[in-house]
Amino acid sequence: MTCTAGQALLDPFIDGELGIERSLDFERHLQGCPSCAAELARRRTLGASLRSKLGHYSAPPELHRALRKELARAEAASVVAASARPQAQRAWMRMAASLILVAGVSSALTFYGLQSRGDIVADEVFASYVRGVQSGDRLVDVLSTDRHKVKPWLDARLDFAVTVKDLSSDGLPLTGGRVDYIDGHSVAALVYRSGQHAITLFMWPGGGQISPVATGARRGDSLAWWSDGAMTYWAISDLEAQEVTDFAKRFQAAAPMTSALSSEE
Repeated sequence: MTCTAGQALLDPFIDGELGIERSLDFERHLQGCPSCAAELARRRTLGASLRSKLGHYSAPPELHRALRKELARAEAASVVAASARPQAQRAWMRMAASLILVAGVSSALTFYGLQSRGDIVADEVFASYVRGVQSGDRLVDVLSTDRHKVKPWLDARLDFAVTVKDLSSDGLPLTGGRVDYIDGHSVAALVYRSGQHAITLFMWPGGGQISPVATGARRGDSLAWWSDGAMTYWAISDLEAQEVTDFAKRFQAAAPMTSALSSEE
């Protein structure tokens, strides 16, 4: 994909209009194109700024009544004056175009008013998860069940210390990890297994605010996200929602890997 083609896909990608296959192609392009990645981040920042400043207002009942009255008047006039039908039709078309414009603006304001930053991050988490699952060789960059190998590998490639925990006693063995890109910055992605199912856990530095486990879904896949203040975590899998929530709680309860252990490798 060329940079020119990538630029044309920025807005459809942000609006979720590309579909999975096209989105995956575009995300692969972003990994090798700093220009498009920077422009995507700029547009998302602009969108977030607009959403934080623009209000959403519903049309008052008086406007609805006035529009219905005007539509009824225009329709009656077109029936009574057959000779003036072309003009009436033009008036009707102008009125219909105005209504479509009003509806479109209202829908756009509703979307941008309700689409929160959390929704955007969830969409990116889902897209990164799908990319990893569909591309078997991209699921992990470092393939190992040993957290003492996975953590140093990730730490060397990121500007923060990754939290890697051993959940094998809970039937959730570590598969490996990779570096990914979400919300405008590099993140760590750990992959655990529950039977035949992969659970991808994304993490990046948090903003100091602790938040409990929350859940959601994207196209049938289950998500759970939380923050311990130091780190923000997003887990996603095709498992049932309760199983992903249980994974999140088990990860929270498990003891972290100590720096002393990580330095042994």
